[in-house]
Amino acid sequence: MKNIFRLPLLGFLLVLIIGSCNKDDDVIIPDGNGTLIEQQKVFKEFWEIYDRHYPLMHRKNIDWQNVYDTYYPKITSTTSDNQLFGVFETIMGTIVKDGHSSLTFNANQEAGFEPEFDRNIQNMVQNNTADKVSIVSSSTNNPYLSYGTITSDSNIGYINSKNFEPVNENDSEFNNFKAIVDEALTALQNKAGIVIDVRTNGGGQGPFAYYLAGRFFANNTPIELIQQRIKTSAGSTVASLGEWATKEFEGYPDARVEGGFVAGVFPEDNTIVASGTFQFTKKVAVLTSKGTASAAEYFTAAIKTQSHTRTIGNTTFGIFAGSDIFTLTNGGGKWKTRVSTHDVEIKYNNTFQSFEGIGITPDILSIPTTAQVTAGDDIHLDAAVGYINKK
Repeated sequence: MKNIFRLPLLGFLLVLIIGSCNKDDDVIIPDGNGTLIEQQKVFKEFWEIYDRHYPLMHRKNIDWQNVYDTYYPKITSTTSDNQLFGVFETIMGTIVKDGHSSLTFNANQEAGFEPEFDRNIQNMVQNNTADKVSIVSSSTNNPYLSYGTITSDSNIGYINSKNFEPVNENDSEFNNFKAIVDEALTALQNKAGIVIDVRTNGGGQGPFAYYLAGRFFANNTPIELIQQRIKTSAGSTVASLGEWATKEFEGYPDARVEGGFVAGVFPEDNTIVASGTFQFTKKVAVLTSKGTASAAEYFTAAIKTQSHTRTIGNTTFGIFAGSDIFTLTNGGGKWKTRVSTHDVEIKYNNTFQSFEGIGITPDILSIPTTAQVTAGDDIHLDAAVGYINKK
């Protein structure tokens, strides 16, 4: 389980809780440039971490020096921790806007970003989908996926891929995931087609996503799906990034980071192959939305390499970078930041492209109306059934 896929999606599940604005006790810290209060030191350390390791400034047209020049002067000798947190909320939510990057204060306040979800799609999935599918009871409570058939056409299989995040961090858990995938594919292998629903799949670990996708590959030829690179110097421009990685790199040593290294690169993550004892190569429809994120987007990109598949629904979230978690030296352990550390491009239509902050557009873009949702429809499922049954 390598760095680029190591962490689950947090961005669109963030709960941003703003604490009270009572003045915190200031800690005066000597500094080579003068005497700074603790809040100033925290901001400077945060800014320097992103300046050195965040690789997506050029993708998002962020001038990081301008961020410093704009917000650091706002932090004065009277700035409290809660006021500083408000500054970070603005930066993370309106400038960085990255579901794999966030800042946590006191373990219970988190500043991050979530995209704007289509309310009709949310309501449709929450209220209407369950009545349109018949789920095998033994799979209902499985944490990874449930499977069954489409109620209106039992010759079409249905898989609800819930997430790719292991419930236990051990090697055997991947085998458990593979077993439930294999069970579903065995049960559905004689169907005319399969609908895979990843509309609420917030991601997880890449090998899990790759294994599910590989069960639908038409041949055993390995596919180079992604390329990745990291920053080699500070700055906001593409010149601060290294070459596309071809060799394994453990990362830069940093005691502040979980695991002790930041921005590790593992090129074996770049390639996906067929998986399992057999592959389902009849028609496959994949349902996507803004809730399809992180490793689920790798799954979506992998599926789109196969000619017997179609994606239907809305554009995905748009977060692909691996990330690392820092505990800031300043602030007495109260401040942590999760930082995207990889610039990733996906091979799409035989060309490497970045979908960071953009998302993957489905083959069939479909946004339900309020009337359709109120009527109990799931127009994405309807479109999937239409694709599979079309001669």
